[in-house]
Amino acid sequence: MKGKVTRAENGEPLVGAAVEIKGTSRGTITDLKGQYELRVPNNLGELNIEVKFIGFKDIHKTVKVTGVNTQYDFQMVSNDLQLPDVVVSARRVEEFLQKVPVAASVVSSSDIERRSVYSTIEALNNIPNMMTDSWVASQPTFSIRGLASNFDNVGFESTVALYIDDVYFSRGFGFNSTLFDIARVEVLRGPQGTLFGKNTVGGVVNVISETPEFANNGQVEVNFGNYGFAQFRGKYNTELIKNKLALRLTGAFTHRNGYITDLNSVSNGYNKTIFGGGRGSLYYKPNDKTRVTARFYYGQDVKGENTFVYGSTEDGNPLGIPADTYKSTTSDVPNTFERQQFGGSVKAEFDLKQGRTLTSITAYNNSDDFYLGDNDLTKLSVSSWGRNQKLQNFSQEIRVSSPRDQKLTYVGGLYFLNEQVSGKDTFSLTKDFLPLAEKLMEKKFGRYNDYVETATTNSKISSQSIAMFLSGGYKVTSKLTANIGLRFTAENKKLSYYQPLTYFMDKGKPVGAIDYYAVELGSKSDPYETSTIDNVLSGEASLNYEVNPFAMAYLKYSRGFKGAGFNTSVSGDETGASLVFKPEYVNSYEFGFKSKFNERTRLNGAIFYVDYKNKQEILDQGYKIEVANAARTSGFGAELEFNIMYKRLRLDISGGVVGMRYREFMFGEDDYSGNKLLKAPNATFSVAPQYNVDLGDKYRLVLGANINYTGKAYNDISNYEVIARKAATIVNARAGIMPKNGKWSIALWGKNLTNTRYIQHGFEYEWGNQISWSRPTYVGLEMYLNFF
Repeated sequence: MKGKVTRAENGEPLVGAAVEIKGTSRGTITDLKGQYELRVPNNLGELNIEVKFIGFKDIHKTVKVTGVNTQYDFQMVSNDLQLPDVVVSARRVEEFLQKVPVAASVVSSSDIERRSVYSTIEALNNIPNMMTDSWVASQPTFSIRGLASNFDNVGFESTVALYIDDVYFSRGFGFNSTLFDIARVEVLRGPQGTLFGKNTVGGVVNVISETPEFANNGQVEVNFGNYGFAQFRGKYNTELIKNKLALRLTGAFTHRNGYITDLNSVSNGYNKTIFGGGRGSLYYKPNDKTRVTARFYYGQDVKGENTFVYGSTEDGNPLGIPADTYKSTTSDVPNTFERQQFGGSVKAEFDLKQGRTLTSITAYNNSDDFYLGDNDLTKLSVSSWGRNQKLQNFSQEIRVSSPRDQKLTYVGGLYFLNEQVSGKDTFSLTKDFLPLAEKLMEKKFGRYNDYVETATTNSKISSQSIAMFLSGGYKVTSKLTANIGLRFTAENKKLSYYQPLTYFMDKGKPVGAIDYYAVELGSKSDPYETSTIDNVLSGEASLNYEVNPFAMAYLKYSRGFKGAGFNTSVSGDETGASLVFKPEYVNSYEFGFKSKFNERTRLNGAIFYVDYKNKQEILDQGYKIEVANAARTSGFGAELEFNIMYKRLRLDISGGVVGMRYREFMFGEDDYSGNKLLKAPNATFSVAPQYNVDLGDKYRLVLGANINYTGKAYNDISNYEVIARKAATIVNARAGIMPKNGKWSIALWGKNLTNTRYIQHGFEYEWGNQISWSRPTYVGLEMYLNFF
C-alpha cells in the first residue's frame, strides 16, 4: 500500500506524517515528497488506517486489501495547532510568502487582534530592521534597514513607499494610519524598484483591507483605557445580490487625552486626540471572470496630542529657564491640529485566456491638515510655527499577470500619477527672542511687548510620473528560477514658491531679527519657479533555488531611485538655488533564505549590502533648514524571523542588525562623513509569545506579550546626542477570554508596562530643544461582539 499525504488547502506535501494500521504495530512516515509505502498482509480483508500530523485533524479511513499494490492518497485539514499559511503580494499577485524571493514580513489580521493594535505604527513593531514613530498625528516616519527621510516639509517624498489597497501615497501626512478591518499589512524590505517602482529605495509598507464577502455579518468593538482613552469601532458586511454584489462598511471614533500635561490650562484643552472616520467598499462579481472592488474613505482629526516639551541644549539653557520634566510643559500658544482626508479607488480584475489576469486600479486621494503651535514650549513668548499642507493625487495603473505555476511567468504594465501638493509655513518670532537675537546677530535691539516678525513660505508642487514596467521569471530547471525586472520612469516636477517677510516697524524702520533666518524670495504675483525632469531605468535581477519542497535560497540585486525634490520650508537663500535637490539612487545586494521545516516552524533570513548615491538629507537646526545630497552612503545588515507553534504556544521571534553611515557627505563647510544615518537603529529585536488555555469545552483564555527592543538611533544627520533616541525595550501584554465559536471577546491590555521612555524625535533650536517623548504606560479594557 502506498500513496501521498498532502494539505487539503493547497496540495503541498506533508513531511513526517504518520501512516499507521490501527490496532497493530505496523506504520511508517512520509518522505520529503509526502509519499509513504507500507507493507500490509493480504489476509486481513479490511484495514483501519490512521493518519496523524501535528497541526492537522486525524484521518481515520477503512480500506480494503485486494492482494495487489494499492494507491491511497490522503488530504489533511489543518487545525489551530499549526502556523497558518502567509500570503503576500510582493510581486503584485498573491503568493505564499515562502515561495517569493523578497525579504518580506506580514502582519495578519489575527496578529493585529491578538496584540490589540490600533495603528500602523504599532502594527510594525515586530518587523526586523524597522523603526516607526510619530511626533504628531500627521507625521509618521517609517525607517527600513536604516533608510528614512526627514519628514519636515512637503517637498520631501517618503523613502519608504506607502500603499493602501494597491494605491500609492507619496507622503506620510496623507497616509491614514488608523487600522481597522485590515486583512494584513505587508512590509517589503529593500528596494522594490520594478513593480512598485516609485520611491521604494527603503522598501514598501502595503496595507490591505478586507474585501466584502457574500455573507451577512458584523462586529462591534468598544475600548476604554487610562488618559481618557475611548474607542468605538464597528463593521458590517451584507450581501446585496446573491453571489454577485456585497457591501462592507466600517467606522471608528477615538478620543484620548495627551500624556504630556500643559500647565497652561487653555493650551491643555487642545491637548488631546479626537478622530472619527469610516470606510466603505463594494465587491461586484457579475461572472466567474470579472471582479470589481470599489473603495471609499473619509477621516477627520479634530485635535491632536502634543508630545513635545522644552529641553536644554548642550551648552545650557539660552532662555535662562530650566528644562521641562518628562510629563509637563508650558506653552503660551495652544497646539492646534486639524486634518481631513477622503478618497477612493476602483480595482477591476478580468481573467483572460491561458490563466492571465488583467488588473486596472484607478484612485483619487485628498488630504488637508493644519497645525499651529508654540515653537519654544515655554511660558516665554519666543516663537510660534504653523503649517497647512494639502495633497491631491490621481493615479491609474494597468497590469497583466500570468499564472505563477508556469515555466515562464510575468507581470507587466503602465502606471500614471498626477499629484498636486501645497504647503504654507508660518514662522513667527516674538518679544522674548530679541535678547537672544542680540547674541546671534551681534547687534542691539529694543524691547517691544507687541513685537512680532514673520516669514511665510508658500509652495506649490505639481508632479507627473509615467512608468512602464515588466518583470518575469523563467524556471531554468525544476529547482532553479531566474527573475529579471525593469521599470522606466519619466517624472516631471514643478515648484512655485514665494516667501514674504512681515517686519515690526520701529520709527519707520524694520527691527529685522527675522533676517537671521529668512530672506524675501519671490512674490504672490511673481513667485520663484523651477522644475526638474528625471528619466530613469530601475530594476532587479535574482536567482532562487529550491533546496527541497520546504526550503529556498535566493540571490538578488535591486536598483531603486527617488526623484529630485524641493525644500519648501523657510529659506535664507535669496537666489532660490538651494531649494532644489538631486535625485537619489541605491544599489542593493541581498542573499536570503526561506524555510519551513514542518507545519509548526518557519525560519526566514537575509543579509544585505546597500550602496547609496546622492541620498537626500535635510539639516534641520531650528528654522535654519538646508538641503543637500550625501554623495555616498553605504552599509551592511542582516535579519532573521523565526515562528514556531508547539501545542498551545505560539512564539514569534525576529531580529536585525544594520550599520549605515555617510561615507562622503560635505554640507557647506561641514563634513558629516562617518556619521550614522538618522532614524537608523543599530539593532532591533522582538519576541511575541502567545499561549491558549482551554476553560472547559466552551471557552478559551488567550495570554500574549509583545517585547520589542530598538537600538540607539539619531534624529538628525549631525548625530546630536541631546536629542538622540536611546536604546529602549517596550513590553506590551494582553489577556483575553472568548468562547471557542469566536462570538465575543473581553480582553485586558497594557502597553509599555515598564514605563520606559525615550526621545521619539527632537528639533535643535537656538533658544533650546524641542523633545518629543515616547508614550508612557497605557492600560485598558477591550470588548467586541461578532454577528454572524
